[in-house]
Amino acid sequence: MNLDELKQMISSSLALKHDDKKVAEYLKHVQLTERLTDPMIEQYMAMGAGARTIHELQVLRDETAKLAPAKSATTAATAEADEPPMELGTKHEYKPIPPPDSVTQAKILDLFREYALNYTRNLPNFICLQVTDRFVYSPREARERKIDKLVAQLSYSDGHENYKMLSQNGQYVFTDMDKIQGGSISSGEFGSMMSKIFEPQSEAQFNWDHWGTLRGQRVAVFSYQIDSGHSEFTISFDNTQRIITAYKGLIYGDADTGIITRITFEAVNIPAGFPVRQATDILDYGEVDISGNPSICPLKAELRMMAQVPQGEQKTHNEIAFKLYRKFGTESKITYSTEELKKEMDNGAEPTGKGDVQVYAPDGTPLAPPPPPDKPKGPPQPPPQ
Repeated sequence: MNLDELKQMISSSLALKHDDKKVAEYLKHVQLTERLTDPMIEQYMAMGAGARTIHELQVLRDETAKLAPAKSATTAATAEADEPPMELGTKHEYKPIPPPDSVTQAKILDLFREYALNYTRNLPNFICLQVTDRFVYSPREARERKIDKLVAQLSYSDGHENYKMLSQNGQYVFTDMDKIQGGSISSGEFGSMMSKIFEPQSEAQFNWDHWGTLRGQRVAVFSYQIDSGHSEFTISFDNTQRIITAYKGLIYGDADTGIITRITFEAVNIPAGFPVRQATDILDYGEVDISGNPSICPLKAELRMMAQVPQGEQKTHNEIAFKLYRKFGTESKITYSTEELKKEMDNGAEPTGKGDVQVYAPDGTPLAPPPPPDKPKGPPQPPPQ
């Protein structure tokens, strides 16, 4: 299949609203004859392709890295963020948008740096739900299998983040994130993850990468890399082993305002003896409404890890969404109604408590105690003899 045929297939699937999972399964069996690139995949993101479809396209990108680039003008046009106006009946030769000159690149990067270093200072105190769908790859079934859905409360106050579990598969669980068993857990510092890249002590190496399109907007994209000696990028395995490793990635943002809308993270040079062999994270930021005021906050994230275990390779995948933002104050009583929370739970499971679900203050102190357990029915039983 060439890239024009791939584009036609994905466009038709989106127009017909085919299930993301089915499109991804089809792509597993596709063999491309031309090189698939990141800018092309970004176009499919902008068109509305789902997370599983994008992942399979990224697999195809890696598989075709050594193939010849696309020859057709039609496909080449999809490789960049913008396409020149076309007139019917006229043959056009597509010319990619050239990168900005070195002076402009430096100005854009300075805007990114200023925005990142001041990001947490400009954020309001807020509280929201972090909804995580966790998957593991099943070699026997040759597909990903969903293991659970986690709903956690994320509170942000005066530059500090705090995470508390609320439910797992529709059942209320009042515990810490790191006590959840199975799969992988993501509760990274979304604010500091951005600023650490640009802090002087990180000594990050930046390079212009390309112009791209993200959620319908043109963005400037820079690559970065931070060596292990200056990194604070942490990978943990099974809550028992933890290392700091070098990492690299891409930074997407508005070239005029410096607002950063996506950061990717990829661990590199992981020590040979550590079980985790691959770890990548994509974090998207966008405008949300918090009590009538627009703020740039996390929208979604995608975490993928591969670990080497005695049984073989263990692949995990988290799809994370941030929802139901609220303004938070230390004197506030913040609640989510059971109806709101039920929408984020699997199978419409009924909460165990009544009324509203009380959340926690940033320091972990409950603003109200969790619902008490159900009392046993019937008369009390005598102790065993």
